[in-house]
Amino acid sequence: MESLRRQKRCSVSLATVGLGWLLAAAPAAAQVSVHPATTTPGAWERFAIRVVNPSDTPIVAIRVDVPTVITILGVEPADGWAMQPASETLPQTISWMGTVSRGVFQEFAFLGRVAGDARQATLVLPVTLIRPDGSELAWTAPSGSPRPAPRVRIVGTTQLSGSGMVALAGAALVVALLALIVAVTRRKTA
Repeated sequence: MESLRRQKRCSVSLATVGLGWLLAAAPAAAQVSVHPATTTPGAWERFAIRVVNPSDTPIVAIRVDVPTVITILGVEPADGWAMQPASETLPQTISWMGTVSRGVFQEFAFLGRVAGDARQATLVLPVTLIRPDGSELAWTAPSGSPRPAPRVRIVGTTQLSGSGMVALAGAALVVALLALIVAVTRRKTA
């Protein structure tokens, strides 16, 4: 009986080790994410696309499609990379050209302003990674897929500025005065 238990434990251990070796030996595709993960309407944000390359094949270009709810204010240069600023066409596209070698992590950033009237939603920023042979790894799939597009959630609502609050208070005062005038006028005619 003890021999059978040892045999089962040995089989489970070997299976675990074998699975670990199999997973370690399988080349992984590049990993892509965006930071921050959340933003608010009207916010000025530094959006950073982070790319790590666990593959032996280098990445020589990065292309990011920016949703129109984000106005691109500027693109941050990446050391050793040529940059093509945001296109005037839709979708807005930013490209960087250089090299991300195996095991290297690189960040590609731009400054953007989220529209003040943006609704609470999830923004999708499709990213395409280009290899030396021209092949592409598209990170454009829905969440839960092997290569999901990076996403930023819009949370909260637009807050009024100081001058906006003064204007709103002034409008409320005008409405209150008009209501008072109407009430007094009706009372005199009644």
